[in-house]
Amino acid sequence: MNDLYIRADMNSLVSMGHVMRCLSVADAAADLGAGCIFITADDQPLSLIRERGYECIVLGTKWDDMDGEVGELEKVIRDKGIGRLLIDSYQVTESYLRRVNSLTDVFYLDDLNSFAYPVHAVIDYAVYADDEYYPDRFPGTRYYLGCGYAPLRKAFTDPHPKKIKQKADNILIMSGGSDPFGIIGKILETIPLDEYSDINVICGNYNLKEAELRERYKDHSGIHIFPHVADIWNLYEQTDIAVSAGGSTLYELSSMGVPTITYSLADNQIPNVTYFDKCGLMPCAGDARSGDVPQGVCRLLDKMKEWSFRADVSVRLQKLVDGKGAERLASLILED
Repeated sequence: MNDLYIRADMNSLVSMGHVMRCLSVADAAADLGAGCIFITADDQPLSLIRERGYECIVLGTKWDDMDGEVGELEKVIRDKGIGRLLIDSYQVTESYLRRVNSLTDVFYLDDLNSFAYPVHAVIDYAVYADDEYYPDRFPGTRYYLGCGYAPLRKAFTDPHPKKIKQKADNILIMSGGSDPFGIIGKILETIPLDEYSDINVICGNYNLKEAELRERYKDHSGIHIFPHVADIWNLYEQTDIAVSAGGSTLYELSSMGVPTITYSLADNQIPNVTYFDKCGLMPCAGDARSGDVPQGVCRLLDKMKEWSFRADVSVRLQKLVDGKGAERLASLILED
C-alpha cells in the first residue's frame, strides 16, 4: 500500500484544526497499513505531528503564500513519488491546485467552496455540505460530502448514548486553538458562575490570556482552566452543556451527544453555526466580533436548563455524526 502524504499548516492564525483533523485521517490510514507523512510550510506543527508518531517534511516556505511553495513541493512530489496528496488549507489558489494536481492526485479538504477546484476530489464534511452547495464544479472532480466524512479521533468512533442529568451543573467553555477576541474571559464575566459546580475552560495552545484567566479565577474552586486537553472526550462525557466556537469541535461534540451552545469567531464558521442553529441542534449565541456573545450564552444557558430539550438534541446529534468519518476518508483516499 502506498504512503499517504498530507499538506497542512498550524499557527496562531490558522489554529490547530487543520492539522488535528488531518492527524485523525493519518491515524485511520495507519490502521489500514499505510505510512503517513506530513508536509508543512514551517516547523510550527512539527512537535505535534512527531508526538503523534508521524514524519514531517518542512518546506521552509510561507504558509500564507502557497503559490510561492510550488517549486519546493514539486521537488518533494517527484523525489518521493507521491501518488496522492491530501491538502487542507484555506490558502490554496486555483493555479496552485491546478499545478499540484497535474503532478499527483489531489484530495482537497474544503468547507469554503471558494471556486471550482481543479483537483481529483473534494471532501467537505460540513453539516450543510450537499450537491447544491457545489453548483460549479471542475470537470471530472469527485465530491464526497456530508457529516459521514467528519474526521474525528479514534475515541469518537463508537460513542454510547450520553446520560443527560436533570440538573445541568457542569459546563465546558472552548474557543479553539486561540481566542483572538478574549471571548472566554467575557463569557466568564457574564454567566452566573455560582449556578454551576464545575466550569471547565479550554483556552487553546495559542491563547495569550491563559495566565491572566488563571490568576483571576485562582480562588474559584469550581473553575478549571486548561491550555489543552489530550483526552478531551473524558471532559465531554462529564459535560452537561458545552459552549464552543464553530469549528470542527462541533462534530466531536455531536458524536458524543453533548448539548452545545455555539458562536462564531470567523466568517468560515458562520455557515456551520447557522445551520446547526437552524436545525434546532445547537443554538447560536452570535458572532464574537459583534460583542454580544456573552449575553447570548447567558440567555441560552438558561434555556438549556430544561432537561427535555437537552435530551432531545443529544439523541439527534449522535444520529448526525457517527464518528467513523476518518476511517471512511482514509479508505476512499487510499483505495481511489
